[in-house]
Amino acid sequence: MEYIMQRLSVYSILIVFMVSMVACGNGEGTPAEESEAVADDDVRTIEIIGTDDMRFVVAEEADGLVTAGQVGDEYELTQIQASPGERLRIILHTRSELPATAMSHNLAIVDLDADVDQFVRESATAADNEYIAPAFEDQIIATTAMLGGGESDTIEFDVPEEQGEYEYACTFPGHFAAGMRGQLVVE
Repeated sequence: MEYIMQRLSVYSILIVFMVSMVACGNGEGTPAEESEAVADDDVRTIEIIGTDDMRFVVAEEADGLVTAGQVGDEYELTQIQASPGERLRIILHTRSELPATAMSHNLAIVDLDADVDQFVRESATAADNEYIAPAFEDQIIATTAMLGGGESDTIEFDVPEEQGEYEYACTFPGHFAAGMRGQLVVE
């Protein structure tokens, strides 16, 4: 009988612990939960996934997003269309099974007059600065952190007032050349 009481006591403690973990959470929501938490405001939210095949993809086509066609169940993102002064929130997720040193992604949007090719070339040698060339930091509109597999980052910014095609790219070495780039078209 004493053995049964001890076992019940252990199970009771485990149940209380599991219920408290579920109720309190661990501070890290799933991407869907994070999206729901920010979806109640008037900021347009775009969820983008960086993949092992060095593409920016979205789960579904939507107004204001231009895609280059379907890749599996997703769509390769090539362009984000926005209005001058519009508030945007971009959530970047990296989906990868590789170590972060071999496969990481960011999304950096640069000014109209920035030389994106030079920016990416110089950023490839700036590992200590999350692959963002310090000489170009004043030409960046917004950038996510460099993210390994399973990581996410959110940026929120006001779209520039000046109309034009602003380039965005992943600055991890080799990714821009492989096609991990696009345009923020302000019109």
